[in-house]
Amino acid sequence: MINQNPSMEPIQLTPIQFKLLWTLVENANEVLTKPFLYQTVLEKQFSQYDRALDMHLSRIRKRLIAEGMSNDRIQTVHGKGYIFK
Repeated sequence: MINQNPSMEPIQLTPIQFKLLWTLVENANEVLTKPFLYQTVLEKQFSQYDRALDMHLSRIRKRLIAEGMSNDRIQTVHGKGYIFK
């Protein structure tokens, strides 16, 4: 990851966003299913109609891309989950 922020200030994430990013990074190059992420990060059962996980991930992507991360580092694997590369 390249940080284009010259002041090198930390990126602000909510506790859930941090936990989600941490979980993805710890399991880099491995597809993590939505049900697994719901239980691990949000600590609730997966519901296909609940968009909370998607919204958290969208906000993380926007913040990291704004700091210079390639937009393909966090990928959606349709029908399966997400992967951090």
